Amino acid sequence: MPIDLPLPPTLPDTLLPVDENLSPFVYERSASRELVHRTAIGEVLLTDDWLRMGPHRFKVGAQWPRGHGFYEPVGGHWHDPLLAAESIRQASSLVSHVFYDLPRDHPSLMTELSIDLEPDALLLDDQPANVELAITCTDVTLQRNRLAGMTMDVGLTRGAVRLGRGRMTLNCMSGSVYRRLRGAHAEVPATLPEQAVPVPAHEVGRARGSDVVLGRPADGEEGWPLRVNWTHPTLFDHPTDHVPGMLLLEAARQAAQHVLGPGAVLVTGMANRFHRYVEFDTPCFVRARSAPSPSGDGAYEVRVIAEQNGTAVYECVLTARAEPAPSGGRR
Repeated sequence: MPIDLPLPPTLPDTLLPVDENLSPFVYERSASRELVHRTAIGEVLLTDDWLRMGPHRFKVGAQWPRGHGFYEPVGGHWHDPLLAAESIRQASSLVSHVFYDLPRDHPSLMTELSIDLEPDALLLDDQPANVELAITCTDVTLQRNRLAGMTMDVGLTRGAVRLGRGRMTLNCMSGSVYRRLRGAHAEVPATLPEQAVPVPAHEVGRARGSDVVLGRPADGEEGWPLRVNWTHPTLFDHPTDHVPGMLLLEAARQAAQHVLGPGAVLVTGMANRFHRYVEFDTPCFVRARSAPSPSGDGAYEVRVIAEQNGTAVYECVLTARAEPAPSGGRR
């Protein structure tokens, strides 16, 4: 079956202003785990550095380690681009709680997340990457003086180097509204259905089978069955009643690696759209197709769709390239 859904919206051509003097962030302490909705300290990417630059403009610090238990360097040379996506996701929580006073027990629903990154700025060197996120919030909606939703435009810099940009749209709600919305799915189920056998880890750019989120298709199946591993320390840092958005991003990235490999595939852009919650109790299938990027620069565009009960629940368009190893790291 062809993938014929419309493309998600692309990032704007104009970036939010990031020309202020770089803030005196020190990158010495992690942000509070509660502010970014993480349980393990090692999963917190944001630092205890943030500033208000205007009514809806902020700066937030992040530090990317040279090695991470899950977001490992790509090809041994580049920081994992999904660190940018996870940094933006964590920043959405911090900004909501710190600057818009959203109660920490109010869930947020991510509906769109896009990133566009510079490959050279992702290169590893001998230090962790200290990253600044310059954030402008638009379409800020309040209900009874509580944040109900907004869009964040994000400029990312690494020192004085432009790293890229991103955009995220989210909706916020109280716990009671969330429980009504989720109905019978509001509770974490006691058990998971049997999971498909994972595809070989090397085919999706992974060293460990426990990190593989795509299963081997059974006879007659179209697409890879999505694998859910509740014991995964990063993707399931804490219990949840639905498939996390970052697991779907990882599925899209692994699908791109599978169709463009076997060499290391570096993702430089992603446009993700989350149509509805992906549930645990029903099989979800991931499909992908690739084509040369319209830019004509040797990159590929990979289009990924996840379907559950015959309905598209998630779609992603990636820009990626199979990269040869560079002669030297970033200096």
